[in-house]
Amino acid sequence: MPVTAGIFSVLALVLALVTIAGVIAPSLLRNRKTGAVPKRLSVLVWGCIAVLVTMILAGSLVPAPATAPATAGAGTNEAESGSAPR
Repeated sequence: MPVTAGIFSVLALVLALVTIAGVIAPSLLRNRKTGAVPKRLSVLVWGCIAVLVTMILAGSLVPAPATAPATAGAGTNEAESGSAPR
């Protein structure tokens, strides 16, 4: 799963860059069949939605960090009151 999370993270980065480029120059995203150029607001909204969805997917696929193993005498390293050597 970490590989899939990495792929989604890279995809989110690419989508963010395409969104920025599309807002600056929407003609880069022209439909080749119809020749229609999307509006800047449309590119911005749909780009942000796409980045958000891919980041949520990437974050949900990242494995949980390994927890430290619990030791048998947890808390016994602390000095108890009245147990100091005299």
